[in-house]
Amino acid sequence: MRKLWLGIGISSFIGITYFIYLFYSEKGLFPSLGSHLGYFALCTLTTNIIGLALYYSDTFLNKLVSWSQNLSGRFFLGFIINAIITFLILGTIGVIFLKIDSPQLAFQEYTEVHYDVIAKLLILTIIGILIYTVINFALYSYHQYNVVHIEGAKNKRKQLELQFEALKSQLSPHYLFNCLNTISSLIFKDPHLAEDFIRRLASTYQYILNNNAKRFVTLQQEIEFVKSYNYLLQVRFENNLKLDINLPPNIMDSKIPPLTLQMLVENAVKHNVISKDRPLSIYISAIDNTDISITNTKTEKPIHVHSMHVGLENIIKRYQFFTSRNIRIDDAQKYTVMLPVIQNRTAKSA
Repeated sequence: MRKLWLGIGISSFIGITYFIYLFYSEKGLFPSLGSHLGYFALCTLTTNIIGLALYYSDTFLNKLVSWSQNLSGRFFLGFIINAIITFLILGTIGVIFLKIDSPQLAFQEYTEVHYDVIAKLLILTIIGILIYTVINFALYSYHQYNVVHIEGAKNKRKQLELQFEALKSQLSPHYLFNCLNTISSLIFKDPHLAEDFIRRLASTYQYILNNNAKRFVTLQQEIEFVKSYNYLLQVRFENNLKLDINLPPNIMDSKIPPLTLQMLVENAVKHNVISKDRPLSIYISAIDNTDISITNTKTEKPIHVHSMHVGLENIIKRYQFFTSRNIRIDDAQKYTVMLPVIQNRTAKSA
């Protein structure tokens, strides 16, 4: 409703301004409201009809030809169609006005008598349509600018929420409980190993807190973190858990969302029974330097364990910010997650 009244106000102002200018240019004085109220009303009505027609015309043209897809084509098409619509409305209202105001004059005679006024009106109309088209484009550009910034802010917030969820999953009470139990048992068996375990635990949490807010880290940094995390797992599971990392040096500078590999290793440990009779093996390797493969063997599912879909969904959603390639999952004899390698140029543009 507010836009409607604003449009009526602007259209009315333009109509009144046009009439005052044309009247002054012909008579050399300003028209009075009392003597020329009918002309004021006619000009106001005409410009409002034109304004309404142009609004619907542009709404239709925006669906037919998008500004973003064909800027110059949309600009010139809008200018030409709006000019045709405006002149048709002016011509129709002009003929009706002629029949009422001067029925004795033919159309040709009327145009000859008022040639200067009509010529000025046509020139002003063309200029007005051009200005209107430019303003319409400027408003579209401003709208698109706001849309891009709003979408960017939404994406950034979504990223932070996903990273926060990843952080919460690493700070789970269950994980801390297991670590504290391990420390408790080591204090009496091997105090030196317990001390080293605490240092490694502190180091892993330092990495989590330092890098969780980042959009990505290097693969080298993530691998070093996974190795520290694996040390904690080795203390807990001893030789029943094997982690084999085999990645070429040329992809170690590529980017990866923080905690990605650690979450996948943790999922493998969480969703498999690990014992001397049921050892678990995890392999991290590269395929054609385009994908990182995280594969784990399968033993037996623990009795009380939640689905791992939350962790995977977190990783998948975070990867969508950096690459159009999908994460692939193969749940056969072994469980494999294929992560696309994120090159530096892709990460910078994300």
